[in-house]
Amino acid sequence: MHDYDTQKWIDLYRTALLELERAAMSGRIADARTEITTRLETLRQHPELHHSELSAIEDALNNLRVLEREEERMAAEDKKRILHQTVQKLKTIAPKLEN
Repeated sequence: MHDYDTQKWIDLYRTALLELERAAMSGRIADARTEITTRLETLRQHPELHHSELSAIEDALNNLRVLEREEERMAAEDKKRILHQTVQKLKTIAPKLEN
């Protein structure tokens, strides 16, 4: 256990990592980022005392960026899939509309 494990940003970060519901993922990531930013402001007052936590925050921010990119990729795939399905449905009803 690290001395920073009780910090609120840790809980929010873990929640973001473990979020399975895509609709909630962006909010979880934003919550974690907000709390990390707040914690960084506090740590800037004594950076020499918090090397391990600053390193953990850097790792957390990198992982949150990976989650964000994955979420963006999945959202783009969803849009393509929905567009494809819409085009297919239009193709099936187009002949009916022409008559």
